[in-house]
Amino acid sequence: MKRTKLPLVFFMLLFSFIATAKTNGKQKNHPNDTLKIESVFPFQQQHCHGSTLVELPNRDLLAAWFQGSGERTSDDVAIKGARYNHKTGKWGEPFLMADVPNFPDINPVLFVDHQGKLWLFWYTVMAYQWSTSLLKYRVSENYMQKEGAPIWSWQDVIHVKPDGGKATEGIAANDSFVVTLTRKFDEYFDYLIRSGQIKDSGDEVITKEKWAKVKGLYLDIAKGKNLVSEGKVMNEKGIKVSAPLGYPLMRRIGWQTRNKPLQIGNRMILPLYSDGLNLSLMAITEDQGAHWSFSEPILGGGAIQPSLALNRDGSLTILMRDNGPAPKRLMKSISRDGGTTWSSVEDTDIPNPGTAADVTVLASGNWALILNDIEDGRHRLSVWLSTDEGKSWPFKKILVNGKPGSAVRGHYPAIIQGKDGRIHVSYTNQIAGPRGESDLKNIVHASFSEDWLKH
Repeated sequence: MKRTKLPLVFFMLLFSFIATAKTNGKQKNHPNDTLKIESVFPFQQQHCHGSTLVELPNRDLLAAWFQGSGERTSDDVAIKGARYNHKTGKWGEPFLMADVPNFPDINPVLFVDHQGKLWLFWYTVMAYQWSTSLLKYRVSENYMQKEGAPIWSWQDVIHVKPDGGKATEGIAANDSFVVTLTRKFDEYFDYLIRSGQIKDSGDEVITKEKWAKVKGLYLDIAKGKNLVSEGKVMNEKGIKVSAPLGYPLMRRIGWQTRNKPLQIGNRMILPLYSDGLNLSLMAITEDQGAHWSFSEPILGGGAIQPSLALNRDGSLTILMRDNGPAPKRLMKSISRDGGTTWSSVEDTDIPNPGTAADVTVLASGNWALILNDIEDGRHRLSVWLSTDEGKSWPFKKILVNGKPGSAVRGHYPAIIQGKDGRIHVSYTNQIAGPRGESDLKNIVHASFSEDWLKH
């Protein structure tokens, strides 16, 4: 991909800026500090975003992100990757990981399973709208090359069927997906009432009227109102008769990846979300992707892009981006059956401006969370540490701290822990470009110890 040439003096100033940022980031008053921040590749004017990170069996790192002239409306967007050699401490040259020519490929997710296989999940946007996304994955057992892309042994589409496949003659009144989604809407509405976010005065951000309108909009999508054709319904005499019914296309496509899966025994749980339905879902396989099942929908006030954490008692917690109205907080839900059913979504007290966050459970049992921990922008990126499975977050460190309204961004992060205990994160890094030109972006890798987070 062609890169814009920039003046030499600009790079001299930029180098000075990065060196200063690193020095400031190390907070020299803490002698135990082990923070290291580095660019995966140089700043560029192309859009690069949605990074993911995985540690390989030899302790090297593999990163991936999407890159091109834009996002869902740019046909040149592809999945790129790069390797980090832990012995030399250097990132290699970027390479191509996946690309459907003339379609945007978005939001890669890397994962090494318990059998040592490398997985790459992502989606292709079919018709320039997120709701037309097609979910895909690749698998490799030959990925330990020093340079370049893994050798992929398998690729497939994940065909999402959250409705259980019972709508062959059209979506009937007792459709299981619609019934479940209606129940989830009602549960969340009750929560909004209990939490005081909806009151009888009707002067809140969310009113009963607005809620009813939103509920009707998404239930119409679930009922297939945008794909109506002749179907069959049972009349009062128990006879099937023709009637115009919706069909379930728009609840079977449009599913998107963002955060890493979690594996428990043979069960791999892949978190998904839908901008079209404005909710989340889990894709589950227990046979290495030969078959996939799907959880019930996870519905809140725009609760999307879930990140998974395994609790000590075996239950699961997800933290989700707040894509809805104020108050802007990460939202959570809990599963006690391996990710199939989920509790009613509730707000946490963690600020979120409506952007991605990622959590990982450390070897110590503590949780590390990376996020934009403000409500009004993506110019501050922080790492939080919890010692009580997310009930409180007593330790916090800032990685990016730009001025409000500036071009500075640090966002869409990923977080993992290496076998040596070191914590690794990646994120999109943005600064202002030369005067009169577009902003500059790259992907950044930061690493640090759990001890650094505590001091």
